[in-house]
Amino acid sequence: MLTFDTIITNSHVVLPNGIVDRNIVIDEGKIVSLTNDTPQCDTKINANGLVALPGLIDPHVHYGVYSPIEQAALTESTVAAMGGITTMMRMLRLSGSYKKNLDPHLSASARSHYVDYSIHASILHEKQIDEMEFVTKKGITSFKLYMNLGDDVGHVYMDMQPEENSLHEENVEINSKIVEKVISNASRLGCTVLVHAEDYQMCSCGIHEARSKNKNGLAAWSESRSVESEAKSIATASQFARKTGCKLYFVHIGSQAAMDTISKEKEKDTKIFVETCPHDLTLSYELQ
Repeated sequence: MLTFDTIITNSHVVLPNGIVDRNIVIDEGKIVSLTNDTPQCDTKINANGLVALPGLIDPHVHYGVYSPIEQAALTESTVAAMGGITTMMRMLRLSGSYKKNLDPHLSASARSHYVDYSIHASILHEKQIDEMEFVTKKGITSFKLYMNLGDDVGHVYMDMQPEENSLHEENVEINSKIVEKVISNASRLGCTVLVHAEDYQMCSCGIHEARSKNKNGLAAWSESRSVESEAKSIATASQFARKTGCKLYFVHIGSQAAMDTISKEKEKDTKIFVETCPHDLTLSYELQ
C-alpha cells in the first residue's frame, strides 16, 4: 500500500468551479490528489473549518532597494509565505550594465528566497536596451518602463548590490525614444513590457504649479499627477505596442480615465493586461 508524505483533511478546497470538501494528499512537495478517502500518510493535518486556496502570485513587488537582496528576500518571502503567496515577482532596478551587475543579483536571489520568485528587469538607460537579449538568456522575460521618470520626478533609488548596504540614487529620464525602442525590442524577443503610466512632463508642470502656490503634502502630490497624465502615457505606449505586437502590462492603474483609455486601446487589438492595487481602491489623500 502506498504511503504519502502528508494529508490535509476536512478542508474546504477552492477550485475554479467552486468550493468542495476534500482531503488534500501531498507527496514529494506536490499535491497529487483531492479525495474523500484517507490514504496512509506520514503526516496528517486537520484543517477542519479552514479554506484551502491555490498559492497566490504577487506580480508586483519592490524589495532589495533599502537592504541588499540577500537580506530583503529572506524577510519579504517569509511574509509572502505567511500571507499565502507562493510566487513573488520583483521589480529590479539596476544602474549601469546588466552584463556586469545581473549575475550577482541572480546568485544572491537563488539562495535567499523561501518561495518561488521571478524578476522584471527595468530599463532605465538607453544602453541597457542593447542588453535585453542578454537578460532574457538569464531567464528574465519581462521588462519595466518608468514613464514617470524625468525632469523634477527623475530621482529614483536603485537596488543595492549584494553585500552592500548603502542607498544608491540616480536621476533617470525616460523619453519617447527609449519607450519605443524597449517596446520594439521586447516584441522581437517575445517579452512583456510593464509600464508605469505617468507623463513626467505633465507631472513636473504640476509640481511647479504646486510650489508656486506654496502647496505641500499628499494633496499637492496627488494634484500634480493628473488622470490626464496617466491616460496620455497609456496611449503613447499602446501606440508603439500596437505597431509591433508587443504585450503591455499597465501597473497600479488608478483612474477611470486610464481604464477608459485602456478599453479603447483593446478595441484596436492592442495586447494589454492591467492591474490595480488594494490601496488604490481604498485609500486617498483625504484619509491622511
